[in-house]
Amino acid sequence: MFAAMSGLTLEVVEGPDAGRQVALTGPVEIGRDPGSSLTLNDQQVSRRHVRVTPNGAGAVVEDLGSSNGTFVNRNELMGTVAVAAGDELIVGVSVIALRSRQQVAAQPSAVRPVPPALAIPPTRPTFTDPPQPRAGGASAGDGSSYGEYGKLANYTDSRVKLRARLAPLALFLLVTLIVVIFFATR
Repeated sequence: MFAAMSGLTLEVVEGPDAGRQVALTGPVEIGRDPGSSLTLNDQQVSRRHVRVTPNGAGAVVEDLGSSNGTFVNRNELMGTVAVAAGDELIVGVSVIALRSRQQVAAQPSAVRPVPPALAIPPTRPTFTDPPQPRAGGASAGDGSSYGEYGKLANYTDSRVKLRARLAPLALFLLVTLIVVIFFATR
């Protein structure tokens, strides 16, 4: 009954789940809960965030008491609101477009690329030790030259490693000082 009436699709066009599509054949609950019709991997989304229900040629959107709210076409949702093909929902950091059959046929995916200003290349963290050279000039990027720590040593803060090496020495000196003071006061 719903599928014949609506012919609409919900598509995540921005956010961690960009590209996911769900046909609006009945009420669709969106949230982080695995039981949701459209489960989002977005930490700003509530477990049960919003419900979209087909209604004639469009749909009705209802916020389910989410903590961060729901926005329809950049306006905060208060209560329920009717939406049509071309409208957008903002749920957490995800943007979900309501698309008609004609829009999907003309352009199968409406996913928006990450803007160049926000698309930064991955960089190596500066708080880790540089890879140690291996015999023969090869780099030890696999962590095999770090001994017992293996690959995890690549991700250890070098200041913490230094403090961990100095801690037993500092403890030994402190105990020695206490023993010397104890015998000196007798």
